[in-house]
Amino acid sequence: MKCCLILVLAAISCQAFLAAGVEVKKSPVTVDVYYESLCGDSMNFIKRQLTPSYPKLKDYVKVNFIPYGKATHTKDQETAGPWVFSCQHGSEECHGNKAQACAINEIQSLENPVDQERLAVELVGCAILSSRYPPTAIPQCAQTVGLNQEAQKRITQCLDGPQGDDLLAKYGDRTRELQPQISFVPTVVINGEYSRKNQNAALRNFFSLICKNLPQDGRPSDCPAN
Repeated sequence: MKCCLILVLAAISCQAFLAAGVEVKKSPVTVDVYYESLCGDSMNFIKRQLTPSYPKLKDYVKVNFIPYGKATHTKDQETAGPWVFSCQHGSEECHGNKAQACAINEIQSLENPVDQERLAVELVGCAILSSRYPPTAIPQCAQTVGLNQEAQKRITQCLDGPQGDDLLAKYGDRTRELQPQISFVPTVVINGEYSRKNQNAALRNFFSLICKNLPQDGRPSDCPAN
């Protein structure tokens, strides 16, 4: 009898919860963005698709930035020398990629977990859109988006030391592991699987693409009807 009473009360509570308009959180859509700091197409995607859509999608997506693109990295294993990078748009892009790698790492290490993704999106957007030279933009953008003082300090230390190179090399390894290998930057991967259909849709209308990957009862109210 007690079990039946508990089940009835649970059902009533659940109905009241839904009736009150409280939304049941759904599993987010994972979005991996393989990009370059000085790539025009990367900039356009972040400026015109990702950052404008993010405020409405922040509760429905998990965004991961991979700043590397069509770069390469090598190291002399015999001498254990430093990493040597070559980037599609020159050495400035390598510096920009490294700066953003450092910033993303410190956000993940030092900021409140509930704020990490938002801060990463805001910082990458700031760095790419506010300056033609991303390395110089990162310290200012770290202040602009409100990173804590320790994170700002460690970003500078990362850029000035070997940590930044190691982080960028790891992003390079992750980029090389992607199948099929990237042929266009940015490459946008949805829920861990690349498809040309999703890639084209992301560049054309990122918000609509995410909506289509969410269940009907777990979408932002602005999503278009199917």
